[in-house]
Amino acid sequence: MIERIIALGILFILIIIFQKRFRSGRTKNSLRLPENIQVKDSKLPTVLYFWTDSCVQCRTSQKPVLNNLKDERNNFNLLEVNAIEAKELASLFNIRTVPSTVIFSNDGTSKFINNGFADKNELIKQLEEVKN
Repeated sequence: MIERIIALGILFILIIIFQKRFRSGRTKNSLRLPENIQVKDSKLPTVLYFWTDSCVQCRTSQKPVLNNLKDERNNFNLLEVNAIEAKELASLFNIRTVPSTVIFSNDGTSKFINNGFADKNELIKQLEEVKN
């Protein structure tokens, strides 16, 4: 019985660590969208989406979610960045895994970074928080 409780406790701790490491979160020190990156509408939030050609999840999961959300809502700018071709930009935002998204407010300040897949509801929630 005690072994099961200890095992569940360890599992719970690992889940918390995993969520903090790989799920979305507010950026601690907000970074700015580089000035050389132009957005279509500066009054809207911007989603910077990092992907690579070799990432199956990028092509089959994250990109369709982002494109679907863009078609439905059209209340944000979407910029797609190949993380291998733009290593300096990926490094600036400490992108270590793909897919990853960085969400900026309309003033160009980063508000959220998602490492890994972000589902549609999570992206909607973050975009709504950025707008408020």
